[in-house]
Amino acid sequence: MEILKDKNNGNYIKNSNPIERFEKIENEILVFYMKYNHLKNIYRQGWLKVRIGLEHKDKCESIADHSFSVALLALTIIEKYNLNLDVLKCLKMGIIHELGEVYAGDYTPYDNITKDEKHIKEKEAILKVLETLDENNDYLEIWEEFEKLATEEAKFIKNVDQLEFLLQACAYGYDAVYFESCLNSITDPYCKEIALSAIETTKGNKMPKVIG
Repeated sequence: MEILKDKNNGNYIKNSNPIERFEKIENEILVFYMKYNHLKNIYRQGWLKVRIGLEHKDKCESIADHSFSVALLALTIIEKYNLNLDVLKCLKMGIIHELGEVYAGDYTPYDNITKDEKHIKEKEAILKVLETLDENNDYLEIWEEFEKLATEEAKFIKNVDQLEFLLQACAYGYDAVYFESCLNSITDPYCKEIALSAIETTKGNKMPKVIG
């Protein structure tokens, strides 16, 4: 598979944004689908740029892969431990928390951008993704709630987001202990328990490379 670069933000991608192939689409949900479909094309940039390298692009997850995994992992933890959280809100948050990356792209901690700049770019992008939909949804509100960590659901999904990154490292065959900063950011006790189990399970596995 050829690796491409997004002309708008320089991200490594598998293919161009599907919406660019159409001059006009009448149905607003179809427009929305063609926009967010691009999340399937966008590699998680940190893995390619920092950890595993471009030569391993064929096994690198996409943004859509990550978002699905966050949503399903959150649902599993909530149901396993009977947590008193709004399940639907958590699922929505897990699915759409990266929606702005359709246009803004995926930033890594090594990119020269502040948290505020990233928020502004992603909000502009998510508004562009949603612009053809009517206002009978709460996607922007849910995204803002996640960004601000304004509720217990947002804090929980942020923990699951970090946990999913750690578990993906395990799936790649890495020793999870090398992702100490990620582990330290996980404060939810149930997520922490799973993270510690992952560290014990992967003990002795390979160390990730750091590129650049």
